[in-house]
Amino acid sequence: MKVVKDQRVAFLLVGGANTAFSTGLFIVLALAFPEAPSFVLLSTSWTISLIAVFFVYRKLVFRVKGHVWLDLGRFALVNLTSLLVNIGLLSLFADLLKFPRIPTQLVITLLSVIISYFGHRYFSFRRKTAPIRPLNAPKEEETA
Repeated sequence: MKVVKDQRVAFLLVGGANTAFSTGLFIVLALAFPEAPSFVLLSTSWTISLIAVFFVYRKLVFRVKGHVWLDLGRFALVNLTSLLVNIGLLSLFADLLKFPRIPTQLVITLLSVIISYFGHRYFSFRRKTAPIRPLNAPKEEETA
Protein backbone atom coordinates (compact mmCIF):
# COMPACT_ATOMS: atom_id res chain seq x y z
CA MET A 1 0.00 0.00 0.00
CA LYS A 2 3.01 2.33 0.12
CA VAL A 3 2.63 2.64 -3.64
CA VAL A 4 -0.91 3.96 -3.13
CA LYS A 5 -0.59 7.49 -1.75
CA ASP A 6 -4.23 8.53 -1.86
CA GLN A 7 -6.28 7.25 1.09
CA ARG A 8 -9.45 7.14 -1.01
CA VAL A 9 -7.78 4.89 -3.57
CA ALA A 10 -6.40 2.63 -0.84
CA PHE A 11 -9.88 2.50 0.74
CA LEU A 12 -11.43 1.51 -2.57
CA LEU A 13 -8.80 -1.16 -3.25
CA VAL A 14 -9.09 -2.76 0.19
CA GLY A 15 -12.84 -2.24 0.27
CA GLY A 16 -13.16 -3.66 -3.22
CA ALA A 17 -11.27 -6.78 -2.24
CA ASN A 18 -13.35 -7.10 0.92
CA THR A 19 -16.59 -6.46 -0.97
CA ALA A 20 -15.66 -9.11 -3.52
CA PHE A 21 -14.90 -11.52 -0.68
CA SER A 22 -18.09 -10.70 1.22
CA THR A 23 -20.25 -10.74 -1.91
CA GLY A 24 -18.71 -14.03 -3.01
CA LEU A 25 -19.40 -15.47 0.40
CA PHE A 26 -22.99 -14.17 0.22
CA ILE A 27 -23.43 -15.83 -3.20
CA VAL A 28 -22.01 -19.14 -1.97
CA LEU A 29 -24.32 -19.06 1.06
CA ALA A 30 -27.34 -18.05 -1.08
CA LEU A 31 -26.70 -20.94 -3.44
CA ALA A 32 -25.98 -23.41 -0.63
CA PHE A 33 -29.00 -22.34 1.44
CA PRO A 34 -31.65 -21.10 -1.02
CA GLU A 35 -34.46 -21.21 1.56
CA ALA A 36 -32.60 -19.17 4.17
CA PRO A 37 -33.83 -15.62 4.74
CA SER A 38 -31.68 -12.96 3.10
CA PHE A 39 -30.84 -11.28 6.40
CA VAL A 40 -29.31 -14.50 7.77
CA LEU A 41 -27.11 -14.95 4.70
CA LEU A 42 -26.11 -11.30 4.68
CA SER A 43 -25.42 -11.17 8.43
CA THR A 44 -23.19 -14.22 8.23
CA SER A 45 -21.13 -12.93 5.31
CA TRP A 46 -20.98 -9.46 6.92
CA THR A 47 -19.63 -10.73 10.25
CA ILE A 48 -16.90 -12.81 8.66
CA SER A 49 -15.76 -10.01 6.38
CA LEU A 50 -15.92 -7.39 9.18
CA ILE A 51 -13.37 -9.24 11.25
CA ALA A 52 -11.17 -9.91 8.25
CA VAL A 53 -11.02 -6.32 6.98
CA PHE A 54 -10.79 -4.34 10.25
CA PHE A 55 -7.09 -4.89 10.70
CA VAL A 56 -6.33 -4.22 7.03
CA TYR A 57 -8.13 -0.87 7.07
CA ARG A 58 -6.50 0.05 10.36
CA LYS A 59 -2.95 -0.76 9.28
CA LEU A 60 -2.86 -0.10 5.54
CA VAL A 61 -5.54 2.51 4.81
CA PHE A 62 -6.05 4.76 7.82
CA ARG A 63 -2.67 3.98 9.41
CA VAL A 64 -3.63 4.50 13.04
CA LYS A 65 -2.23 3.11 16.27
CA GLY A 66 -3.68 2.64 19.72
CA HIS A 67 -7.35 2.45 20.71
CA VAL A 68 -7.86 -0.97 19.11
CA TRP A 69 -11.05 -1.77 21.01
CA LEU A 70 -12.52 1.71 20.52
CA ASP A 71 -11.67 1.56 16.82
CA LEU A 72 -13.19 -1.91 16.52
CA GLY A 73 -16.38 -0.77 18.26
CA ARG A 74 -16.69 2.27 16.04
CA PHE A 75 -15.78 0.23 12.97
CA ALA A 76 -18.49 -2.29 13.82
CA LEU A 77 -21.02 0.52 14.39
CA VAL A 78 -20.33 2.09 10.99
CA ASN A 79 -20.53 -1.30 9.34
CA LEU A 80 -23.67 -2.14 11.29
CA THR A 81 -25.33 1.02 9.97
CA SER A 82 -24.38 0.02 6.46
CA LEU A 83 -25.56 -3.53 7.11
CA LEU A 84 -28.96 -2.40 8.42
CA VAL A 85 -29.49 -0.21 5.35
CA ASN A 86 -28.42 -3.20 3.23
CA ILE A 87 -30.75 -5.63 5.03
CA GLY A 88 -33.68 -3.24 4.73
CA LEU A 89 -33.17 -2.63 1.05
CA LEU A 90 -32.38 -6.27 0.24
CA SER A 91 -35.41 -7.52 2.17
CA LEU A 92 -37.64 -4.98 0.45
CA PHE A 93 -36.44 -5.57 -3.08
CA ALA A 94 -35.46 -9.26 -3.03
CA ASP A 95 -37.90 -10.78 -0.53
CA LEU A 96 -40.98 -8.57 -0.83
CA LEU A 97 -40.79 -7.27 -4.39
CA LYS A 98 -39.15 -10.48 -5.70
CA PHE A 99 -36.22 -8.81 -7.48
CA PRO A 100 -33.39 -11.30 -8.08
CA ARG A 101 -31.32 -11.56 -4.90
CA ILE A 102 -27.79 -11.48 -6.24
CA PRO A 103 -28.06 -8.54 -8.70
CA THR A 104 -30.03 -6.59 -6.07
CA GLN A 105 -27.25 -7.09 -3.55
CA LEU A 106 -24.66 -5.94 -6.08
CA VAL A 107 -26.50 -2.65 -6.62
CA ILE A 108 -27.01 -2.02 -2.89
CA THR A 109 -23.29 -2.54 -2.35
CA LEU A 110 -22.56 0.77 -4.11
CA LEU A 111 -24.50 2.69 -1.45
CA SER A 112 -22.71 0.76 1.28
CA VAL A 113 -19.30 1.87 -0.02
CA ILE A 114 -20.21 5.54 0.34
CA ILE A 115 -21.59 5.11 3.86
CA SER A 116 -18.53 3.13 4.89
CA TYR A 117 -15.85 5.49 3.60
CA PHE A 118 -17.17 8.59 5.31
CA GLY A 119 -18.05 6.68 8.47
CA HIS A 120 -14.60 5.15 8.81
CA ARG A 121 -12.72 8.28 7.83
CA TYR A 122 -14.52 10.61 10.21
CA PHE A 123 -15.61 8.26 12.99
CA SER A 124 -14.04 4.78 13.15
CA PHE A 125 -10.40 5.80 12.84
CA ARG A 126 -10.66 9.43 13.95
CA ARG A 127 -7.97 10.71 16.27
CA LYS A 128 -8.42 13.78 18.46
CA THR A 129 -4.70 14.47 18.90
CA ALA A 130 -3.91 14.85 15.21
CA PRO A 131 -6.14 15.76 12.30
CA ILE A 132 -6.70 13.13 9.67
CA ARG A 133 -4.56 13.97 6.68
CA PRO A 134 -4.53 12.37 3.27
CA LEU A 135 -1.73 9.90 2.69
CA ASN A 136 -0.20 12.18 0.07
CA ALA A 137 -0.21 15.32 2.29
CA PRO A 138 3.18 16.45 3.58
CA LYS A 139 3.94 15.96 7.25
CA GLU A 140 4.17 19.05 9.43
CA GLU A 141 7.96 18.88 9.66
CA GLU A 142 8.13 18.74 5.84
CA THR A 143 6.21 22.02 5.49
CA ALA A 144 8.22 24.02 8.05
